[in-house]
Amino acid sequence: MSEETAIGEDINHQFLDMDHSNGLLACGNSSGSIVPEGRLVRLFYENFHSAHPILVPAALYEKWNYPPCLHQVVKFIGSHYSMVLDNDVLNESTSLLLNQTTERTSQMVQAHLLYSIIMRARNETSKAESSLTQAIDIAIELGMHREDFATAFSGGREHEAESLRRTWWELFIWEAYMATLNKKSILRCSDIFSDVWLPCEESAYTSLQAIPQPHSLASFRTRIFTEDEEITNYSSFAYRIEAVRILARVLVLNSLPETHHDHLQAVANTLVSWLHHLPQQKIDIIDMYGNIDEMLFQAYFTIHYAAMLLHLPRGNLRPRFPDSMFSICPVTLFRLSPSLTRHVHDVKTIEASKNLSNLLSVRSSAQSYSPLVVFGSLLCGLVQLTAIDRHGPDCYDHHQNRIVLVLGCLKLLRSNWPLAQEAFSHLRNSVAQRATITSEYSPFESRLTPQGNQRPNTAAIETAISLPTGDDVINGQLSSRLLSEYLDPICGDSFPLFHIPDPEGFSASLGHQST
Repeated sequence: MSEETAIGEDINHQFLDMDHSNGLLACGNSSGSIVPEGRLVRLFYENFHSAHPILVPAALYEKWNYPPCLHQVVKFIGSHYSMVLDNDVLNESTSLLLNQTTERTSQMVQAHLLYSIIMRARNETSKAESSLTQAIDIAIELGMHREDFATAFSGGREHEAESLRRTWWELFIWEAYMATLNKKSILRCSDIFSDVWLPCEESAYTSLQAIPQPHSLASFRTRIFTEDEEITNYSSFAYRIEAVRILARVLVLNSLPETHHDHLQAVANTLVSWLHHLPQQKIDIIDMYGNIDEMLFQAYFTIHYAAMLLHLPRGNLRPRFPDSMFSICPVTLFRLSPSLTRHVHDVKTIEASKNLSNLLSVRSSAQSYSPLVVFGSLLCGLVQLTAIDRHGPDCYDHHQNRIVLVLGCLKLLRSNWPLAQEAFSHLRNSVAQRATITSEYSPFESRLTPQGNQRPNTAAIETAISLPTGDDVINGQLSSRLLSEYLDPICGDSFPLFHIPDPEGFSASLGHQST
């Protein structure tokens, strides 16, 4: 019996009564609740794996026989999505097993990486950072950043080699996101030479068929200048990696007190060109059946997040950032050297926040969200709140609707993650502190104003329910009053619906307006 196995069994027996005959976990501090061990693994794959897909596909999990420490982390993450177990039921046993396991293997890298992600979601920052540091230490020591590592240590199993490649790139991605929350950006995975091949498409990985021949990062980066851009299908994971590389460039720039105009403009150009060079099959993050491409979603999310981080410190917008010992929002130093006028940087910041909120609107469920969305979503909401001051009351409803969307996303996530709860509370409190806050109202209610009467009078009700006549009618179809009640003004433009010449023009106008 290995040292890790012995420790794992000892700790499991301290906190859990295991019925080996049927694989049930009887959790002593969960009011006698019994949950099948396999159910926790299933919850991990159903809710978490697709956002950070470093382990083998679910169908191979039992066959892979992962070591106790990694298996414990998988169960611990799965417990956060259980309707029966408390989130803390496996917390202590998982922490003890990780701390007492001394083996330095690729599986320990995976265990520490996944543990870092879930502890950040729990808002236990110090443990998340410590575990990430250990994961990177072991990975670099083993040489996981080199091309030949995955082949040499996979035992001839293609899915294991793919899993090891994904593990290195996930380390790279998670470290960059964690660095957005720190004043000092330490990017060890970005600072070391790596020639690890790029991951394949998720559909190929989960199909259990032969893994396609992987592509190199070098070929991916030069695809724009060759015919490869048209004939080679790079995975969504590859575009996600490139997006995070751009994010890392933003972090490096923001860490410098002064930057050359060309360096700054080069990163701004890269953010825009990333979108320009997406192939046709990567334009949409959702397929015809409603399935979300999680890797592509995160790639888009990262680009818009990076754009906010690049432009916000160089403009005049001043969001109300949280003053908390637990960092839940990226650190942005104000008044950094601009490459454009500060007004243009403000415009680009608000545009990026709008694009990010548009991404959130595509998803009606919080299932499979990564904790990293909390950082960008909170920043998005705070930027939209600040934009109200900049744009004035005419755009209030437009920005408020986006804030409500962000709050809804965080509300769904807060049941599982304390990080989302704190972000939700801060954004909601920030909105509530505004004197101009109004609630949604119907055409039968009067708009709440500082001097207004909240109860509509009889004349107002009769006007609201009467048929429009005269100048209020647009081609006998819709009145300007009705349109103003149910359609928000477009941010940045005068309300165009009062000037629509005909119904066809009305439809065309709606089709070309951004939301």
